[in-house]
Amino acid sequence: MQEIEQTLVAVAAQRLLDMRCPFCGDECTVICRKLRGNRRVSVYELLYGQALHHVVNEAKGREETYSYPTMPDLIKKGIALGYLPMKSLEGWNI
Repeated sequence: MQEIEQTLVAVAAQRLLDMRCPFCGDECTVICRKLRGNRRVSVYELLYGQALHHVVNEAKGREETYSYPTMPDLIKKGIALGYLPMKSLEGWNI
């Protein structure tokens, strides 16, 4: 475990999602999808620094209290800002 801790700098997770259409809303027509240039957006969850240190300590069996933005939190933020449709949360147990 110590070797992993010494080499691990960050952990990243990504998800590619459909953007909410600024013209049609959540459900876009086929013609509109072809004419729009940007249809997909990538959402990244990064675990680094102190949060990563806390997670590694927890994996070692120590009690740790920490908080970092998870993928569902970031997707909810994208929905709240109007970039992502509500269906983006499908598959997450929230």
